[in-house]
Amino acid sequence: MSSWEERNAEWIEKLNLKSRVREVPDTGVVLGMEEGVVYAPEELPSIDIAPGVTATVSWGKGTLLELLEMAPGAEYPEQEMEGELITITQQGSAICMVDGEEVELGGDSVLYLTAGMRRSLRAGDDGLKAMDIFSPVRVDHLKLAGTVLAEGVDGGFPDQGIERASLEAGKVYCFGDIPLIPIVLPGMDADKPTAHTRLLWGKNFMLSFVSMAANSTFPMHFHPEDQLMMILQGDMEEGIIDEWLPMSGDKKDVILQPGGMVHAAKLSPRGADVIDIFWPVRPDYMALVE
Repeated sequence: MSSWEERNAEWIEKLNLKSRVREVPDTGVVLGMEEGVVYAPEELPSIDIAPGVTATVSWGKGTLLELLEMAPGAEYPEQEMEGELITITQQGSAICMVDGEEVELGGDSVLYLTAGMRRSLRAGDDGLKAMDIFSPVRVDHLKLAGTVLAEGVDGGFPDQGIERASLEAGKVYCFGDIPLIPIVLPGMDADKPTAHTRLLWGKNFMLSFVSMAANSTFPMHFHPEDQLMMILQGDMEEGIIDEWLPMSGDKKDVILQPGGMVHAAKLSPRGADVIDIFWPVRPDYMALVE
């Protein structure tokens, strides 16, 4: 048992915390981040994918987050998806070829692809900034980041039983059209929710774009799924077991919280928006929109 797991077990007993139970597979993926530690993007690996195409990468056991940057006119070569991919554009634009069909990605586009589909990108005149989230983790991109998995390990895992994704593969969505729904955990006021989320999921992983109100709190809790979180704007303190860690949206700080780790949040007067990447998909969050 690691040092955090020992502290974690004591904290769960002290606070009498309860959680769902599920078996999460071991993928054999070597982590590039210390669990429960905040990182700024400049502390994370950066990879060169093609001329003018780079990405800052962070990952857990089942998902890989890439902060993709493409120079104006740069081309991301066509590749066949070995797993799932959700792309969320943030700035600029790109022409995306999906299985030979051209689609346009703007500043707030969402695109979901599945294994066997083919994708290439050509950035527009202002370049492109986007988030690419892959599941399983791309072994070839880990190698670019200097991490090599053990022989015979490909990062894969068994089907987790999710029958349908929330998105149609190959269709471009507007991020703002994804419904914003309240999150209410035990200890939170259901009549006055202070946290709302936009949920997107495939068969392997889930994205939760959470907006948390100024000076609010998110109570101590834990769940069996891994959670890779990046703060997008605002400021907060993330509670990790028995300590509080500052996180800044101006820096786009990132933290990996493995399944079972107790965590919470205290929001600043600015509040905060974050993206939580859950692996595998959280069934309790699916229930919020079904």
